[in-house]
Amino acid sequence: MDFETKIAEDKESLIADIKRLVSVNSVESEAVEGMPFGKGAADALQCFLNMAEEMGFETENFDNYAGHVEYGDGEEVLGILGHVDVVPCGDGWICDPFQPEVIDGKLYGRGVLDNKGPMTVCLHALKILKDMQVPLKKKVRLIVGANEETDWKCVDYYFNKKKIAPPQISFTPDAEFPLKHAEKGVFQYQLVTELKEDLVLEGGNAYNSVAEYAYVLLSADKKTEIEDCLKQWEAYTGCRYACSEEKSQLKLEAFGFAAHAANPSKGTNAITGIMKAVDDLHMKNELGSIAHFYMEKIGTDLYGENMGVGLEDEVSGRLSFNVGKVETTDGKLIFSIDNRVPVTYRCEDAQKRIEETLKNTRFKFENPQITESIYVPKDSFLVQTLMDVYRDVTGDVDAQPQVDGACSYARALDNCVAFGAILPDQPDLMHQKNEYLELDKLPIWMKIYLEAIYRLAQ
Repeated sequence: MDFETKIAEDKESLIADIKRLVSVNSVESEAVEGMPFGKGAADALQCFLNMAEEMGFETENFDNYAGHVEYGDGEEVLGILGHVDVVPCGDGWICDPFQPEVIDGKLYGRGVLDNKGPMTVCLHALKILKDMQVPLKKKVRLIVGANEETDWKCVDYYFNKKKIAPPQISFTPDAEFPLKHAEKGVFQYQLVTELKEDLVLEGGNAYNSVAEYAYVLLSADKKTEIEDCLKQWEAYTGCRYACSEEKSQLKLEAFGFAAHAANPSKGTNAITGIMKAVDDLHMKNELGSIAHFYMEKIGTDLYGENMGVGLEDEVSGRLSFNVGKVETTDGKLIFSIDNRVPVTYRCEDAQKRIEETLKNTRFKFENPQITESIYVPKDSFLVQTLMDVYRDVTGDVDAQPQVDGACSYARALDNCVAFGAILPDQPDLMHQKNEYLELDKLPIWMKIYLEAIYRLAQ
């Protein structure tokens, strides 16, 4: 259908609503009564539902776990799944990440890509269809979760506790175009060792993000040796280093570059930067032992080969290996690891190999969290329809459905795929500082999602 005029008329309202939603700091925080993921996540969820109500849609908030927006009366349901929670921001932003600003045609703010911007576009697309009174045979339901970035209790509560019937066909705008018809298994766990000595080693903030910062406290007598090695370490790891005095010790800091754990090669891991430095100092203590283990079994290997878990298949490629966080707590040192497992393997296949590698080392395997892979055939109605929409709108007739390492809500349902929203010529800044949305992409996003909803709901 011809939506051009409505898209142009709606653009400023759309930008205002994206800003409105992004302005809510919805990083998950401590639960309070009636707000299982903290006040910010609850406020963001209600903000989205309020916007929908102002457009005349029926909404429901399911105890601040999740909510939905509905339009139409069909017996079958087309689902659009997204989330309003966001990952922590880190430092070094061009603006306050929760006071979004337009700079040189780009809207900066945490969540403009992941996932507040795309879900707001889908909401506005539904509004345009409603305003134009376009007849649809299926009911359209926007399902919004409030803790997708952590453990998905939101959709578990929605589908399993509240017993909301799942849509027959769905997509989630929480990845990249053209379409992800399969997603690798997500395997998160911790490598844990007991400590006898006091040490301070901290870095990263989440399993599913490449650590952009880490630091360690070292003996003051290492200052000259550290200064002599800084350039060498920077060349090897890609990190930037800083060394300063802190009381009677030295604080060695590494500054990397954040990226999504599904694509660790797009980032620079600051934890690896610190471990390389410590290992090169050849210290005869627990910290030295830990660093040596790290560089021998992990190091700069992003595919898990040194840990014995270098799995690969023709459908989805190689396993990815990311160290997202390191911390010392309660007499233990903990590395938090994220693996994306090829679709023809089970996560337990990876677990067995890792546990075998850890035998006779100081580290133990603990706290596994498993989300198995998904696969929707390329010749399904869902995949073929969405691929046709993408090709028709963009003119990219050679585009093909892809496999991804990311973990989207497509895993929550049968017959659901990740569809957009990042275009091939857009930088993927999800989970990174200075996340921005190029405003000239909004009309393309809108055309794609309008056509997708219209064709799938017929």
